[in-house]
Amino acid sequence: MNSYFASVEQQANPFLRGRAIGVSGKQFDHSRADQAQRTIVAAASREAKKLGIKTAMSTWEAKRILPSLIIVSGDPEKYSEITNRFNAIFHEFTNIVEPFSVDESFLDVTETAKDYFGATMIAQTIRERLREECGEYITASIGIAPNKLVAKLASESHKPNGLTVVKPDNVLDFVASQALENICGIGPSLKSRIEEIGVHTLLELRTCSLEMLVKVFKNTGYWLYDVARGLDESPVKDEDSHPKSVGHSYTLPSDTTSVRKIQRVLLGLCEKVAWRLRRDGFLAGQVTTCVRFKHLDGFSAQHRFNEPIADGLDLFKIAWNIISSSQRTDTSQSRSIRLIGISASALTRNPEQPSLFLNRQKMRLVTNALDAIQTRYGSGSWTRASLLDVEFRARSSGWHYDHEI
Repeated sequence: MNSYFASVEQQANPFLRGRAIGVSGKQFDHSRADQAQRTIVAAASREAKKLGIKTAMSTWEAKRILPSLIIVSGDPEKYSEITNRFNAIFHEFTNIVEPFSVDESFLDVTETAKDYFGATMIAQTIRERLREECGEYITASIGIAPNKLVAKLASESHKPNGLTVVKPDNVLDFVASQALENICGIGPSLKSRIEEIGVHTLLELRTCSLEMLVKVFKNTGYWLYDVARGLDESPVKDEDSHPKSVGHSYTLPSDTTSVRKIQRVLLGLCEKVAWRLRRDGFLAGQVTTCVRFKHLDGFSAQHRFNEPIADGLDLFKIAWNIISSSQRTDTSQSRSIRLIGISASALTRNPEQPSLFLNRQKMRLVTNALDAIQTRYGSGSWTRASLLDVEFRARSSGWHYDHEI
């Protein structure tokens, strides 16, 4: 989708059409001058992009570049509704739809399209269905190719509202025409490492032997060898496929060194993660905790355990131990924390083993009852007493308020 959050806002509000707008990553309070430095432009309208506003730019920097920029508070529920609409449209053409992010999906239309002409007709029909169901301001760029890697490259090559078809015999030339950073998976760090060996283009990468790439980049070398040739055997997974992890992160309203405040925010995040695990029938075998400090440096550490869990308090105890252990080894004991994140991974659907301890059995019965309440009345229908005044503002940058990896 093109300038997704911004185009959804322009579709919903005619006053915003044709104007330079930026959608903030969190609910934006215009009465708080300091907040402009604590949130980002989650999406910029096409008009704003032409004037130099970029995604992930801080709102204060964006306003400095373009004082007339209109900042719109992100509305995750609105974007989630449109995401559900366009994925429902995609299911009209194939049952194999893989949501890749809140504004992007892969479709395998091999069986329904039969050939590239058929795929092009499906793409054009999808355009019309998007206009009917979502509105004329919400457009998509579509890439058609033999695999996911090249299809994504194709969808990014012509914006907005582009349609790019890359047939098998054109894959090598098309990939060679792309910049290294255009490849999904080659970020700034990996790009720098590639350039350190004297490679600056995908065509130059193609001249590297597999042996050399594996020697320098280990397992990533195999992937780079295939990328340079436009090869990708990963299938399109339908949306019932299991996520690799379930997590939440939160940027605090103000930097803090308060242990009590940090603990309460962390517990609230753990409860959210645990609820989603239980709701979707998962247990977690690993917890990763990340912390970002005032000056944006930070750390991330993980802990793996033998008995999978899906309880918020259990997740909290493990995550807090990670944070407190790291703080003890840090010479700066009073560093202000800006962001806290928790992620549960090594997910399984194995049934939870019943505990031998009576108090654990009772707590499990209580948790089941609370889950039934949440299922019926929503995730805000109960909370721990210690979290009564802990509020998480919804963000626009996640997938249905959260993120799954």
